[in-house]
Order: sequence, then structure tokens, then C-alpha cells
Amino acid sequence: MNVALIALPCIGKLPAPPLALAYIATLLEQRRHIVRIYDLALDPESPLSAAFQPLRSFRPQVLVVAGEQPEMLAAAVEALHEDQHLHVLPVQMSRGSLDANQICSGVIQWIDRQRGGPAGPVAPPAEISSIDDLPFPARHLLSLESYDMRAIGGELQTIVLVAGLDPSGGGKIALRSPMQIVAELRSVSHEFGLRHYLFPDVSITADRAWLVELLTRLCDAGLNIGWEASADADQLDEALSAHMARAGCEAITLHLRAASVFESVDVRGRVRQAVTTARNQGVFVRAHVRLEPPYESVPQLVDVAATFNLDDVRFEVVHAGAAGEPGDGTQVKELARQMYDAGRDRQRFINRFGPALGNLIWKLSGQRGAQSDT
Repeated sequence: MNVALIALPCIGKLPAPPLALAYIATLLEQRRHIVRIYDLALDPESPLSAAFQPLRSFRPQVLVVAGEQPEMLAAAVEALHEDQHLHVLPVQMSRGSLDANQICSGVIQWIDRQRGGPAGPVAPPAEISSIDDLPFPARHLLSLESYDMRAIGGELQTIVLVAGLDPSGGGKIALRSPMQIVAELRSVSHEFGLRHYLFPDVSITADRAWLVELLTRLCDAGLNIGWEASADADQLDEALSAHMARAGCEAITLHLRAASVFESVDVRGRVRQAVTTARNQGVFVRAHVRLEPPYESVPQLVDVAATFNLDDVRFEVVHAGAAGEPGDGTQVKELARQMYDAGRDRQRFINRFGPALGNLIWKLSGQRGAQSDT
């Protein structure tokens, strides 16, 4: 049976491979279905009528449409029904795929019911409770080169999941078996020649024992790959940073909530030390700084962030307005970036000439720049 898996765009987010659908595709191929994945996020401006045209040549008997926005899902289902596709299953799920293990079983069982079971011998029901129950995702059905995912050196990068939702419920996260992660990395690197990976959605320092096992297995495997992930600055001591670097870590992202991170001298010191330690190991360090209203303290907070010696920083603004409307946070983000760049310039002079002379030289250089502009 021909099965089409359709991923809808996610508003405001850069597209990443829809691994949840790739997991479903693997299970369907094991049941001898013919599967295609159509990721509409690769051309989000295309109308649905045009995006669904390739389905006419594939002629699927059943379709699964996955997306995060209910309105977009409803519009897609309506368009498919108008195009005479009768068996359509809408699935609301995150593009990050943390919920892949929760949705796979239901989708597979629904597809089996549409035509009285898979072609050939009847397969047992799919029992997927945890992320460790999932097979490796069918990456051959994804156009990996089409996604604008790049490592810090500009090389092609892809995603490998390291966590999923805990089957016990409550929204808790369960970490994937380190042995399975390394096995998938080995498989993908050998089959596709990819050398750079992103571990998304979770902080890999959440469970130190799990992380040490993962790092040890990566070192023993000798895969010659690089990877990046999010981490908690409080956990990045010298020993762990060195172990991560030996295991192929090329970049880490620190998620900093400005109001809480910068209110304490001790916290600022720990973040600064974590950045220094990681960079000493040759690891690229970026930060996502979350700015929350009221915004009166933003200048001070951004000024502090400029002293952390980060390789890159991105500002995320919490707001209530819609994009393009007053209060949507765009102006705050742009102002924060300008202040951060100015603070980094000043910090470079301070690091080179000391606080007193560095500040003076920075101010004089700024005045000369203003005069030249006029």
C-alpha cells in the first residue's frame, strides 16, 4: 500500500528533518508498505494546492498529515479531501520529535486498519512506549541536503534524537540509551557520510552518569564525528568539558534566562567559568539569552552578557504581541543586539588594556567613529 507522510511548516521556526515521520516510515517499510515523506517546510510559501501536486503521481491510499498548528492541520486535511484523498489522518505533534514514541503506535495501527492490515503476512501490532523501542529513522526518505542545518564550520549537519517523552506521563523526559545513540551515529556516518550532528531539545548535562556513559562510548567508538548540544553552565566543570571535547563535542549552547541568571554574582561567575573552561577545550560556545518584561533592566543584563566571552549569542524575547505588531519584541531584540555588540567591543579593550585604560580607549574610539559619521 502506498502511504504518504506529510510534514507541515512550523511558523517562525527553521525547518529541521521531521524525524517523527521518519520513524513511522521505518515501521511502515518493515510492514512492506511503500512510503514517501513530503516536507512542506522546505517550501513554506507554496500554496497547499501546489504542494500536494506530487501526490497525484504517487497516488497514496492513505495519508498522514503532521503539524503543530491545529488551523494549518485542518486546512491541509480539507485540501486533501477536496483532491479526493479519503483516508487522511491528522496528527498534531511537535517538529522536535520528542513525542515520536508516543505517536508511532497509534499511527501505525490506524494505517493497518484502513486496508485490513499490511501487505503480506500480518505483522503484530506496533508496541512503542519509549524512544528505545523505535528503530533507526528512515533517513533515505529525507532530503538531508535541503535543510539549512550547518555545523560551526559550515558543514552539513543533521539531527539525532537523544531523548523522548517518558511513557509514565507527566511530560517528563526520558534519555535514550547511549548504546543506541552511538549505534545510530555509526550507521548514519557510514551510510550517508555525515560527520556533524545536533542533539536537540534537551540539556545533555541533565543526567551526569548518562552523559559520562555516552561520552565514554563515543570515545571508544572512534567515529571521527563532531556534535553539538545544549548544556547547563552549572554542570560544565573542567573534567566534563575535557571529556566532551575528546568525545567530539564541537559546540554547546547555554540557555540563559536573563532575569534569573544575572541577578546573582555567584551565578554570573559560574557561567563565565563554564564558558572559559569549554573554550579552553576548543569548544564553540553560544548562548540563547531569554529577555522577559519589564524590559527596563535589559541594558544592564545585556552588558553583563557581553563580559562572558561567548562565541555567539542570540536573544529570545518573551512578548504577547504577534509578529510585526507593536510589542512583538523585534525592537527589543534589535536593541539588545546593538548593546551587546557595543559591550563586546568595550570588553575587548578591557581584556587587552585593563578596566581603566580599556574603557577610556573604547570611549575615544566611539567618539572618533561618531565624528567620522558626521
